Amino acid sequence: MITLGIDLSSQPTNTAASVIDWEDGRAIARPPCLHCTDEDLLLLIDGADATGIDAPFGWPIEFVAAVNNWPHDTWSQAGRDRLRFRETDRFVRTMQSVWPLSVSTDTIALPAMRAMSLLKKCGVTDRSGDGKFFEVYPAASLRAWSMTSRGYKEAKKPECIDARHRMLASLRVAMPWLVAPDDYAEDADALDSLVAALTARAASQGRTIQPGSSQIDAAKCEGWIHIPSGIPEP
Repeated sequence: MITLGIDLSSQPTNTAASVIDWEDGRAIARPPCLHCTDEDLLLLIDGADATGIDAPFGWPIEFVAAVNNWPHDTWSQAGRDRLRFRETDRFVRTMQSVWPLSVSTDTIALPAMRAMSLLKKCGVTDRSGDGKFFEVYPAASLRAWSMTSRGYKEAKKPECIDARHRMLASLRVAMPWLVAPDDYAEDADALDSLVAALTARAASQGRTIQPGSSQIDAAKCEGWIHIPSGIPEP
C-alpha cells in the first residue's frame, strides 16, 4: 500500500508532500517533496492508495447559504460561530479543546480553495472520507498520539529546529517500524506532510474517528477531520 500526505498551502512555495510505502511490516517514507505544484500533487495522488490532505474540504453549510442569500438581520456570537465553524470543527473543539482555523474567516480559506480544485479534478463528491481522500489536521493527529503539536513551525529558529527533531524522534519511538529520513525534521511543512501520510494510513484502516449519524450529512458536504483513534498498523 502507498499513502500520500499533503501539507497544502495556497501556493507551491509552502506545499509539501510525503509518500510512504507500506511493505513487510514497515513504513518507508520517501524523501519529502517540497514546493509542490498541482501537477506534482496530481501525479503523486495517482500513485497513492490513500491520500491525507491538510486543508479543509468544504465550508460551513450556513456560510454557503448566507453567501447566496444573507438571512441575518441581527448579529450574535452564536450566529457568528455557525458561519465560521463546520460540524467537524466543533467536534475537534469538543475532543481536544482547540478550535481549528475557520475556513470562512481565517487565511486557511485560500488553501481550502486549492484543495477544492484538486478534489474536483479527482472526482471527489463525498468529502467525509471516501476511502481514498481524507481531510487531516496534523496538530490534531499529534495530540491524539500524545505528542507535542506546537513550537516547531518557524524554519530557522534553533528552538523550532530542535522541536522538529524531537517530534520526528517521538514518531519513530511510537512507530518503531517507521523509516523516515532526517529531512523531515528540516522543514515544518515536510513534517506535517509525514504526519498527514501516517494519518491517511490510520484512516484507511478505520483507525480514525468517523462522523456519527447526526454528523454524516454535514460531513459529506463540509468535510470531516480524521482524528486518529490509535496508531496506524504497519
